[in-house]
Amino acid sequence: MATDHIDRTQAFLDSLLRLGNQLKAAENQQKFYINRMLELKKDGQTDTKEYADLDAKTKSLQQIIDKYRPIYLKRMEMVKEATAIAKRRRNKK
Repeated sequence: MATDHIDRTQAFLDSLLRLGNQLKAAENQQKFYINRMLELKKDGQTDTKEYADLDAKTKSLQQIIDKYRPIYLKRMEMVKEATAIAKRRRNKK
């Protein structure tokens, strides 16, 4: 029974870590796209297909980030609370 809880907790933490890494990757990719868009804008190439494609990609990434960041933050808060509770219990003993 305890092993099941440990396994479930470990799976939750692994999933949370992967989600955080995916969010960071999406944010980094979005920065790359935005920087390229700025270069194109400086060159006056805002009417190109590349600019339109990058614009669509940045908007798509932003939707993904907006959807999953609150989930990630909520779960991180749960982990912090659980850690704080565990520390308080250990200190009482």
